[in-house]
Amino acid sequence: MIRGSIELATPDTIQGWIHTSDGRIREHTLLAFQGDQCVGAGKVNTFRGDLADAGIGDGHLGFSFPISVLPERVGQVVLKLEGSDAMLLQTGARVAGETTGVAGLPRAEVRARLAALKWALKHGRIGQGDFDFLRILWSFGVYERGLLRRNAGEEAVVAEKSGVIAAALLESYAGTDVRLSSRTVRSPAEFQTALAEIAAGPVLKVVALHTETRASLRVAEGTHVEDVADAPVTDYPLTPDHLLILDVRARAELQMAAGASVEILSAEPALS
Repeated sequence: MIRGSIELATPDTIQGWIHTSDGRIREHTLLAFQGDQCVGAGKVNTFRGDLADAGIGDGHLGFSFPISVLPERVGQVVLKLEGSDAMLLQTGARVAGETTGVAGLPRAEVRARLAALKWALKHGRIGQGDFDFLRILWSFGVYERGLLRRNAGEEAVVAEKSGVIAAALLESYAGTDVRLSSRTVRSPAEFQTALAEIAAGPVLKVVALHTETRASLRVAEGTHVEDVADAPVTDYPLTPDHLLILDVRARAELQMAAGASVEILSAEPALS
């Protein structure tokens, strides 16, 4: 998973910062592309004190290097991490094939939800785990959960069941017992159709995603909130050992190989 920002792009220069979840990004090569043409390359080797102060890696996350592109095509330039499919788009860029047409949450509602979460944690009405999950989901529209754990005092790694964890997280979001429904998609087009149907239906606007193969979900973080145009685009891995919780109002694109499939778990309140 990568995070970052292209902070400046001109016909002859591109600069910004990039961070990977494993923290090993220093001195890696970035390739600048305009369409299929490589228009420049450079290293991640600039120290950024502002990022270090914010606790993002060791601060050696900045880049600045020359590119060569026509002025009218500067906005089309994207960055790719050499040897990876990970991509960094310019601020305000939209993800090709993204989900669209779903009304976002009002900003006031998100602020109220986050304030209520802080109050609930302060007064012991909610645990730290649920607080962290809901805070991230309300803030970014997506949450990543690993399914492997090691019991205290044991060496063996245990794989938690995706359906059990999905139910627990979706119940935390709903604040009540839920009934899960499952569907399997085998292409990005099927994924877009499924999310559009869920968004228009009576079920929760949040789903769990899991796969027994491999896939990747590219999410424009924060776009589940109304009127968000400028948003960082992040790639989240989907593997048998990962579960993703996604707000279907966020702009997202599923990337998968031929033969792969992804399970979508949706939920609605269980009737007593």
